Amino acid sequence: MCGGLRWRVDSLVGGEFDLETNFIIQDAESIGCMVELLEHCDVTCQAEIWSMFTAVLRKSVRNLQTSTEVGLIQQVLLKMSSVDDMIADLLVDMLGVLASYSITVKELKLLFRMLRGEGGLWPKHAVKMLSVLNQMAQRHGPDVFFNFPGRSAAAIALPPIAKWPYQNGFTFNTWFRMDPLNNINVDKDKPYLYCFRTSKGIGYSAHFVGNCLIVTSLKSKGKGFQHCVKYDFQPRKWYMISIVHIYSRWRNSEIRCYVNGQLVSYGDMAWHVNTNDSYDKCFLGSSETADANRVFCGQLGAVYVFSEALNPAQIFAIHQLGPGYKSTFKFKSESDIHLAEHHKQVLYDSKLAGSIAFTYNAKATDAQLCLESSPRENASIFVHSPHALMLQDVKATVTHSIHSAIHSIGGIQILFPLFAQLDFHQSKDSPVETTVCATLLAFLVELLKSSLAMQEQMLGGKGFLVIGYLLEKSSRAHITRAVLEQFLSFAKYLDSLPHGAPLLKQLCDHILFNAAIWIYTPAKVQLSLYTYLSAEFIGTATIYNTIRRVGTVLQLMHMLKYYYWAINPADSSGITPKGL
Repeated sequence: MCGGLRWRVDSLVGGEFDLETNFIIQDAESIGCMVELLEHCDVTCQAEIWSMFTAVLRKSVRNLQTSTEVGLIQQVLLKMSSVDDMIADLLVDMLGVLASYSITVKELKLLFRMLRGEGGLWPKHAVKMLSVLNQMAQRHGPDVFFNFPGRSAAAIALPPIAKWPYQNGFTFNTWFRMDPLNNINVDKDKPYLYCFRTSKGIGYSAHFVGNCLIVTSLKSKGKGFQHCVKYDFQPRKWYMISIVHIYSRWRNSEIRCYVNGQLVSYGDMAWHVNTNDSYDKCFLGSSETADANRVFCGQLGAVYVFSEALNPAQIFAIHQLGPGYKSTFKFKSESDIHLAEHHKQVLYDSKLAGSIAFTYNAKATDAQLCLESSPRENASIFVHSPHALMLQDVKATVTHSIHSAIHSIGGIQILFPLFAQLDFHQSKDSPVETTVCATLLAFLVELLKSSLAMQEQMLGGKGFLVIGYLLEKSSRAHITRAVLEQFLSFAKYLDSLPHGAPLLKQLCDHILFNAAIWIYTPAKVQLSLYTYLSAEFIGTATIYNTIRRVGTVLQLMHMLKYYYWAINPADSSGITPKGL
């Protein structure tokens, strides 16, 4: 690596750079300097640095957040038109990683501006940048979360709790992601997920040993019970953990541990913690000692403690809400995610809302203060104020998903003009790019599947009518097997939804039964379409409520008459056929 840049990469991480032991960006300003400096390097050197920098971004959310804060997406987008093909590939890869983490409205507008072609030509590298759209939709984890740096005393300190709510059992629930600073002390460290104890050291906690989670219940100093959650938690992956303590007065109490809504381990917990002392050593992301080996390093979503032992159906339904959920289970229409009716029943029957003992999330913060957000009518279990405090460098991090950004610039309709550019060329002597249509559709379908609001926009704006019209006007080279697969997979998805009928009807009328789109595509593509329509499609129960039977028969007759005739009808009936 060229010497000046070796120094620059070392300055990014505040010491000698190593992809396993020292890869956290310490100096945010150095990122901008690196981008400027790379302009003056040869292509090989640039390629080496950019590929390594992308690997650094993938290693830690902290690096993604630092790069987002300095506006790296905008800096790179503005440079795209001046770089060569090899560097463009690397920058597109890096933009995909950054944009799937967070993209602002301003950055998304800039991206779409750079995809807008003129005079029948795509802008330079625009077709490559379309792949960034698909990566943006592949988003995991919540939009807002608590970021724990893994330093001594970095934790969220809860105020003293007067009496622990154990009579009906209790449940701890959160989404978490381990994000270790390095792989050196994995065996020595015992990072705590939570610790709720009295000043005498008795109470409840959960900590990691390697990739295992140990749940502890101490009845008196040094005397207690431990349960190992039989699950291999991998770093840099989001998990929902639910730890349920079931209290029984007459027989052994139990503990049940769920990961991602599924029961993974359970066992008897011979005694419960019985004390009149207040719980004044309560922390999220740390033990009561808060030393460097016992602090959590990673991210936490919204944290809930329920004063009830939740049942499997409730926990599974909470998991269906996804990692971004941070509300109080009161309003059925609050979530943009499609939920089955029986899940809604379990979530919003007021039992969950009424049993929240306390909850904290990264959106409800004021400077270092975490505002306790349980329903106002729920009785407080705290001695005084219920609000918690983020200590040291624990931060509430807010990111912007493609869903929130695209709503701000006009919603799903922003994609339609790109379908009008399908016949554009990358340069005057290059052929038409036939992968563009499949890429755009994959992005569109991913957005529609993940958001009810976008499905409503698509329905209200007659989106499939617009797309069908634009596909009719474009070359048939775009209507590939991959494009058909996207339409068919979305039709199957809509067929599985209780509310999917209106959008499925629009898809049928303007795409699937629109012979003008399919008539000149390869025979195998047409055969696949009509085999699906005549067998699997007609065989579904919902289809008879979805399509207008008379209207559809007329449409099919029209197709046979004008497009799929065996003998040219012009001589005998004067009808001018369309499929020639």
